[in-house]
Amino acid sequence: MKKWVWVVATIVVALLIGGYAYSNHHATTKEYQAAMANGRTAIESKHYTQAESYFQNALKRRLNDKTAQTYLTQTQRYVSGENDLDARHFAAAQEHYQAVKETTGGSSILVTRATKQVKKVKLIRANYKQFKKILTKAQGQNKALNYGQSNTTLDELFNNATFREVYYKGLYDQALQLRKANNAGQSSAVTEASSSESSTSSSSDDSSSTATSHSSSASLTSSEQSAASAYSGSNEYTVTQSQQELNGKTITAAQINNARKTINAAGGQADAMSDQDVRVAIQQANKKDMSLTKYTAKYLK
Repeated sequence: MKKWVWVVATIVVALLIGGYAYSNHHATTKEYQAAMANGRTAIESKHYTQAESYFQNALKRRLNDKTAQTYLTQTQRYVSGENDLDARHFAAAQEHYQAVKETTGGSSILVTRATKQVKKVKLIRANYKQFKKILTKAQGQNKALNYGQSNTTLDELFNNATFREVYYKGLYDQALQLRKANNAGQSSAVTEASSSESSTSSSSDDSSSTATSHSSSASLTSSEQSAASAYSGSNEYTVTQSQQELNGKTITAAQINNARKTINAAGGQADAMSDQDVRVAIQQANKKDMSLTKYTAKYLK
C-alpha cells in the first residue's frame, strides 16, 4: 500500500514539474517574441535606442540567440554610423554603414537605410576633398599677397550651396576667416600705397615718379602685373619697404612669430595669415595706439 502511494506521489510531482517547465518555457517564448517584435517596430520608427533595449531583453529571455544578437549588433553599428556622421568622422561613418549593409539575418530596413547612407557619405567625402583643394589654393594666394585672387577663388566655395551644409562647417569657418584676412590685407595695402604715393608725388618730379612706378612693376609676376594694370587705384600687389617697417625699422621674423602667437591667443586666425598680413596687423595696432591683443579682438575676429 505504501509503495503504491509513493508511486502516485512521484507521478504527481513529475507532472507538476513538467507542467511548470512547459508553462515557463511558453511564457519565456512569448516574451522573447514580443521583445523582438517591439524591436523591429522601433527600428521602423527610427527609435534606435529603444530597439537596442528590446533586443537586449530578447537575449535575456533566450541566451546566445543568434537572431537577437544579429539585430542588436546591426542596430548598434547603425547608431554608431549616425553619430560619426554628425561628428563629421566620415571614414568611420562609412565603415559602420557598410557593416550594417552587409549584415545577413538582421533587419532589412536597416540594410536599405545603410545602403543610402553609404552613398551619401561617399558623396560628402568627395565634396570635402574638392572643397579642401579650392581652399588650399586660396590660402596659397593669400600667402603670396594676392588678396583679390584669393577672394575670387573663395567665391567658388561661397557660391556653392552645398558648401554651406553642416558637413563642411570646419572648411566653411576657415574660408570665412581667410576672406576676412584678404579684405583686411587689401584695405591696408591700398591705404599704405595711397599714403606712399602722395608722399612721393610731393617730393619728386614727374620723371622720378615714373621711374619708381617702373621699379615697382618689375617686381611683379606677369599675372600680378596684369591685375595691377587693371586696378583703378593703387597697386595692391606691391609690398613697399615702408609696408615692412614699424617706426622706420624693419619688422623682424622674430617679431612676426611673436605677433602670430599673440593673435592666436586673442582668438584670431594667425595660421591663415601671411607674414605681410601679420606686419599689417602690427602696423595698424601701432597706428591706432592699441595693443595687438585689443586690435585682434576688435578687427581680426
